[in-house]
Amino acid sequence: MMTETSTEELCRRYRRLYVPAIADVLDDAGMWHQVMNEILPLTMDMTVAGAAYTALGRPERSTDRSIRLGARMIDEISAGEIAVFDCSDDRTVGHWGELLTNGALARGGVGAVIDGGVRDTNAILDLSFPVFCKFRAARDAKGRWNVVDMQSPVICGGVLVRPGDIIVGDADGVVVVPREHAEAVLVEAERTVEVETEIRSRVNGGEPVGRLYQQYERF
Repeated sequence: MMTETSTEELCRRYRRLYVPAIADVLDDAGMWHQVMNEILPLTMDMTVAGAAYTALGRPERSTDRSIRLGARMIDEISAGEIAVFDCSDDRTVGHWGELLTNGALARGGVGAVIDGGVRDTNAILDLSFPVFCKFRAARDAKGRWNVVDMQSPVICGGVLVRPGDIIVGDADGVVVVPREHAEAVLVEAERTVEVETEIRSRVNGGEPVGRLYQQYERF
C-alpha cells in the first residue's frame, strides 16, 4: 500500500501535467471513461490534483441539523484531499459554498469537484480554492438536499470515483485515475508530455504536421 508521503509525491507530479495527456494515457490502457462529463472549473486558471474524499447527497426536506452530514464531512477531510460530491442529479441548489470551502481549507483540503451546483462564488474565488462544478445556484441546500454517506464509491460526472482515487483538474475538466494505476499512469503521462513538448517544438520550427503525425505514436 502506498504511504501518505508517496501519495503526496504522486499528486505533486500530477500537478505538473495536464488533463488531456492523462486522459490519453488512460485511453491507451483501456480505461475509456475516466474524464468527467460537464464538470468545469469556476475559472480557467484553476488546477488541482489530490486524493478523492467522496460524499453522496440526495434531495430531502429535513432541516434537522443533527442529520446533516455535510459539515461533519468537511471536518474529516485530510490534507491533500479533494472533496468529490455525487449530488444524485439534483439541479436545484448550491451543493458547495463558502462555509464548506473555508472548512476544507482549514483541514488542508486542496479542492472540490461537485457534480452539481456551487454558490458564494465570489467568496470562493477570493480564497483561491479550486472548485469544479456543473452550474451555479443561489439556493441553500438546507431543507432541499443533504449529504447522506461519506467515503464510499460514488458517480461524479458519469465516472466512478472511489475514496483515494487520484483526481486531476484543469481548464479542460476533471480526470479520475484509479488509485491502483496511479503510479503507472503518472510515469506514462510524464513521457507523453515530454513527447508532446518535442512535437510542439518541431512544429514551431516549421516541420510538416502530417509527417510528424506519422512519426510519433503519441500525437
